[in-house]
Amino acid sequence: MAVNLSEQLKGVLPPVITPLTPERRLDPDSAESVYRFMLKQGVHGIFLFGTSGEGPLLRDDDRRQATDIAVKVIHGSVPLLVGVIAPGTEQIIEQARVAKEQGADAIVVCPPFYFPASQKDMLTHYRTIRESVDIPIFAYDIPVMTKVKIEMDTLMTLGKEGTIIGVKDSSGDAVSFHRLVANKPPGMKLFTGAEMLVHAVVLAGADGTVPGLANVGPELFVKLYEAAAVNNHAEAVRQQEAIVRLFEVFVCPDGTMNVGYIIGAMKTALRLRGVIEHDTLFHPFPACTPELIARTQRIMEEVGCL
Repeated sequence: MAVNLSEQLKGVLPPVITPLTPERRLDPDSAESVYRFMLKQGVHGIFLFGTSGEGPLLRDDDRRQATDIAVKVIHGSVPLLVGVIAPGTEQIIEQARVAKEQGADAIVVCPPFYFPASQKDMLTHYRTIRESVDIPIFAYDIPVMTKVKIEMDTLMTLGKEGTIIGVKDSSGDAVSFHRLVANKPPGMKLFTGAEMLVHAVVLAGADGTVPGLANVGPELFVKLYEAAAVNNHAEAVRQQEAIVRLFEVFVCPDGTMNVGYIIGAMKTALRLRGVIEHDTLFHPFPACTPELIARTQRIMEEVGCL
């Protein structure tokens, strides 16, 4: 079943977690359960191996197995995006070729990192990948992880020339993203990773969202997007308010936030919902504590996700 990206690439695309065994290898049964659960909740696509999926930490054979399972489960019903996150262009090209062979519909690519990269370097990076592998590319702008920002002019250039088909914006820069939405080239797809901005940017013309919090409550995001799509402003606001309340699962009891705690909350939520068996994280992230589990459960119950 062929996916039509120009028509189907919209809505809610959860950046799904990667369920692990206690030995920190892929749990294939739980992976299949995650993908089936997301489809049952009405999501419009699935994104593997992003930040929420601990993508840069995965072994190659676990990546391959998870992708094979996702391709089988999704069976062309919605777009499958595969994250290929590595510091170098040649490394990404290798991962991209594998993703294409396995049946990914598009890949999600960070800018080069570790060695400082200029905006000119980023143009070369994305163009080289596109010339090397015939698969649609999303640019993944997440400077909190890569320590480099893909500037609006760079994204516009890549979009206008057809090197990338879209952007997954996790920069947290609301002004820049709104400007990108207002000026995007025809056919360029724009998705926000910022849970707090979904209502505003979708109504402004963004194509959808790739929110890590959808691992906890995918139904809220689907309801928000569907309400916004038919201009039901009141319902969209109501769902956004519920998402804001649910976002508290990501906040440590002392008010701080860190990646290990956030991914732990995602996995805890899916275990509490009976979707995965274990809430194991990769090292060096600490194990989910009883306090994290109790806090996540309480907030999910308050919002109606349990």
